[in-house]
Amino acid sequence: MIVKNVMKNFMLLLMAILLTVACGNSRVSNVENAAAEDVTDDYALLSEQENTPKKNTEDFSGRVIVIYEEDFKTRITALNNPKGFQYLGQTPCIVDLYADWCRPCTYLSHVLNELAPDYKGKVIFYKLNIDKAPEVVDAFKVTNIPKILYFKPHSEVVSTLGFLTKEELIKAIDDILLKP
Repeated sequence: MIVKNVMKNFMLLLMAILLTVACGNSRVSNVENAAAEDVTDDYALLSEQENTPKKNTEDFSGRVIVIYEEDFKTRITALNNPKGFQYLGQTPCIVDLYADWCRPCTYLSHVLNELAPDYKGKVIFYKLNIDKAPEVVDAFKVTNIPKILYFKPHSEVVSTLGFLTKEELIKAIDDILLKP
């Protein structure tokens, strides 16, 4: 009788855990879908169906471009190159590594949206959601966000960590990407 009650309680607990996990997973996917639908006109979005860009195609729209992990690997840098990370583009770029749940990332996003038009044709602005890019997170050892990666042809990757004010970001872009 005791064994029967223990088994019954164990099965109920197991079912509760499974239901919680199942409900949690469906909520996450709804949040991800909602986030994709909430992309405003401030962003150019490469859909997952379009994530096979033409080699060396660069976007000079002066907008922040939301990319996915595969876009990162084909537009920015290969992750498994024995020579290290080598920028594939010709125009300097920044990649904002962010997450939807990160409040400082949201603030930084507003700053990037303000700056992107000012650097049109000089610097390309990208955003990459770390929750959807585990290989990039591993390759760049991302443990804190927001993190900005600065890529310039024939140069090593530079990064900054944390929220930057508009003035700090302008100085970083000018010093890291635009100085010869």
